[in-house]
Amino acid sequence: MPPLRDAAALRMIDRIPRLGWVGAPSPVAALPRLASALGLDFLGIKRDDLCEPLHGGMKMRKLDYVLAAPPLSTAAAWSAAGGIGSGNVAALAAAAARLGRRVHAHLFWTDPSRSVIDNLAFIASGPTSIRFYPSRLELALARPSLFLPLRARDGDGAAIVPLGATSALGMVGVVRAALELCAQVRAGELPEPERVYVPLGSGGTAAGLAAGLALGGLRSRVVAVAVVERLLASRFRLRALTAELRALLARKGVAPLPPAAPIDLVHGYLGRGYGSPTPASLAACEALAAEGISLEPVYTGKAMAALMADARDRRLGPVLFWQTARREPLPRPSDFCERLPPALSRRLDTYCGGSSR
Repeated sequence: MPPLRDAAALRMIDRIPRLGWVGAPSPVAALPRLASALGLDFLGIKRDDLCEPLHGGMKMRKLDYVLAAPPLSTAAAWSAAGGIGSGNVAALAAAAARLGRRVHAHLFWTDPSRSVIDNLAFIASGPTSIRFYPSRLELALARPSLFLPLRARDGDGAAIVPLGATSALGMVGVVRAALELCAQVRAGELPEPERVYVPLGSGGTAAGLAAGLALGGLRSRVVAVAVVERLLASRFRLRALTAELRALLARKGVAPLPPAAPIDLVHGYLGRGYGSPTPASLAACEALAAEGISLEPVYTGKAMAALMADARDRRLGPVLFWQTARREPLPRPSDFCERLPPALSRRLDTYCGGSSR
C-alpha cells in the first residue's frame, strides 16, 4: 500500500461539500473466536453502527453528502420510497428531525420482523407523513418519479431522496469510508483484507467501496451479496454506478483515479424475496449476537451468511465484514400504530392489535 496515498485522496475528497457528520473513524473489531470457528486467520468487522449521528450506519455516511447539495439542502420537505422497514427512510426521519425538515415516506409492504417494526415505528414517530402501498410495483406505478434518478422533485413539490441514498454524491460518502479503512490498515489496526463483505441493495455501498479501496491503495476485493432480486442487482447496474461516481470525482478534481477494486456479485441468499429473512440470515444474526454485535436479517444477516458459507467452502485470507446497519435500539413510541395509515395498521395486526379496525 503506497504510504499516505489514502491521506492525499482524503484531502481531495474533503473538498466536496458535506454536512460534516462523519468525525472519528468507526472502529474495526476483531472476532477471533468466530474466525477460529470458521477457519479464518482474521475476521474483522467495521462497526459503522457505532457512528454518529442518525443512530449510525452507512446511510449516515451517504446522507452526509446527499443532503448537503441542492435541492435537498434547501427543500423544506423530502420525499423517499422504501419498504415499511426501510433503513434509508428511518435515517431520513432522524436527519429531518435534526435539520428541521419533513419527510414524505412512501412505503411498500415487506414481511415484518423486529428490525422492520423498529424502523417503521421510528419513521412514524418522526416529522413524517406516511403513504402505504401494498407492493413495490404498485408504489412504482403510482409514484414513478421516486424511482427515476433524473427527477429532482415529486408531484407534491418535495425534493426526492434517491433510493437507498445512492447517487454519485451519496457514493462519495462511501469512498470516504473506504479511505478511512485504508488509513486504519496503514496504522496497523488490522491486516489488509483480502475480501470486504457488504450487502447489495441499491448498489451504492459496493460501488463506492470498490472505488475508495483502490483510490486508497488497497488490493481488497468487494464481495457484494445481493439482497434484492437479480433484475435489480446486476453487473450492468454496478458498472453504471461506478461510471457515475468516477465522473463526479473527476469533475471535483480527484485524480488520478485508478480502476475500481474488483466486485464479486453474489446471488443465492435472497430467499423468498426482498425484505424476507432466511434461515441462514437468522443463523448469522445469532452467531454475531454471541459476539455482542447486532445484525438485522434482511441485509447484513444475508451478507454475513454468505461470508460464513464461503469460509466453510474455501480457504480465505483476512476478511472484513462491514456493518452497514444502524445500531440498536431505536426509540419506539407505544402509540406508533395510531400514526400509521389504516390499511398498513390492519396488515400489522399482530403488532397493532387491530387498533385501526
